[in-house]
Formats: sequence, C-alpha cells, structure tokens
Amino acid sequence: MSDANFSNNSSTNGWFTEEIQKIMYGFGDSKHALKETAESIETVLKEQLIQLLNALFEVAAKTNSKTIGMKEFIFLLRHRPVKLKRFYEYLVVSGRGFKKLAKEVDVTKDTESEFCDTSIEAGNKEMNSALAYLQHIDPTGNLLCAVTTTKFADDTNKERKERIDRMTTAMNLLEYKEYHKIKSTSFQKIQRAGKFKDWLLKDSPNPEVTLSAKTWSTLCFFAHETIAEIVDLAFIVRRDNTVGHEQITWSRSMKPLQTAEVMEAIRRFNNTNNSFSTLFGRKAVSPTGYRLLAL
Repeated sequence: MSDANFSNNSSTNGWFTEEIQKIMYGFGDSKHALKETAESIETVLKEQLIQLLNALFEVAAKTNSKTIGMKEFIFLLRHRPVKLKRFYEYLVVSGRGFKKLAKEVDVTKDTESEFCDTSIEAGNKEMNSALAYLQHIDPTGNLLCAVTTTKFADDTNKERKERIDRMTTAMNLLEYKEYHKIKSTSFQKIQRAGKFKDWLLKDSPNPEVTLSAKTWSTLCFFAHETIAEIVDLAFIVRRDNTVGHEQITWSRSMKPLQTAEVMEAIRRFNNTNNSFSTLFGRKAVSPTGYRLLAL
C-alpha cells in the first residue's frame, strides 16, 4: 500500500478562520483573536493534519490494513503517554470507549478478563477491552499505567487549565455564558456537513484506505488539540518576551496573539529535534520521524 502523499493547497485558505478564532479564544486568547493570526494557524493546522494522515497511512501499510482505525492512532501515540491519556479520556468522554480497538486485533478472553476487577470502569466491558488492547500492544504495562494512573503528569494541560481559570475568573456572568458557548466550537460539528473532510482532502488524491466517520471525528479531535498546542506555545513565546518572564494574566484589554508569536512558536518547535525540553520546558520526546504538535 503506497503513501497517499497528501499535500497542502492554498485554495482552502480561510475556510475555518472564524472557527479557529473562536477556538483560540477558548484556549485563552483575546476575545477578538486576530484574523491574520487565525489564518496563519489554519495553514499550519492543515500541514500538520496532512502529515498525520500520511503517518497513519504508513502505519496501515505496515500491517496491510485497508482501513484507518483507532489502533493506528494508538500506535503513533505509544511514545507519548501523556498524550495517549488525553486521547483515552477523549474517547471515554465521547461515549465511544476503546471497544472498537479490541475488535481490530486478536485479544483473548483471558487477557481481557485480567482487568475485569481492576479496570477504572469496573464491570464496563468497553473499558476492559480498552485495557486489554493496550496490554496486547505493550506487554510491559507502561501504556496501561499511562491511561489508568496519574503517574505521568500532564503539565501542559495543567498550565492550560490554569490560564483558562484566570481568564474566566475575570469574567462576569454574561461574559462567562458567552465564553462557554464560544468554547464549544469544534470541527466535529463542522464535519457533520462534510466541510472538514472537503477542506483537508481538496486537491489531494483519494486515499487508498478507508476513513470511517469515526476516524474523521478522531481527526477533528487532533485538529482541536493542535490548535491548543499552538496557542500554548505562542503564550510561552510571549512570556519569554515579557520582562521578568512573568506569567501572562488575562484581561479584557489583553493584546491578541500575534502572527509573529505563532510563527516563532512553530520555528522553535521545528528546530528542537522533536524535543520540548530546551525551549519549551517539556520533558517528553516525540517519536523519531514525526514532527506533529498533537502527538
């Protein structure tokens, strides 16, 4: 199975500018996020998702799979336990669980039964299937530990929540209600009309493998996570350029994230050999060969 060789195309620029502005605000940017900054993020986002699709196709090709399922995403996340836990929590919250994962490989009943009394969802067959699948692909138990315990601290998500908490604390009731409504903006709602798929695949060859509705929904999750990462890193750039490197405090008059801050964040990310430890203060290292913000 050959790589689909997806590539970016400027003909779709601006399709999601308004939605991205709302998502930026949801992650702590100014309520009036700049259009030009959102446009630059849209360009980066599409490049990132195209790389993700090609990486998924490579994984499918190695296993001679004709479809992209949850196991391909898990395979790409296997070196990033914190991001794997985020993905696991997303699947649980979305009501899907990992039941589909267990069906994609041969997981024995004995393996599944090992977790019937110890799973985080006792008696929940979908969660037991999830844990069994993770045990199947990683007999060491590290992946199970990643999704079922707090062993791996999610410092980035903690900082993100603290930033949003500072932001919402400064709001009155009406402002918070409006913010909460805007924060619900997602690509998944857009995908129901097929726009997200059209945006990503426009001017690209038809993929040789099948991407189900659930796969597209999962790609929407990674799109949302990618924007979150870009906003996180852009705020780090701003903090580094602040006298005393003080924590950014949200206010109604806060200056919106600038295109230059986003581009500097991406430049640093691309020049750290996939390691966040030097310029962004993170400990994890991405798997060799993948330079994806959401992985």
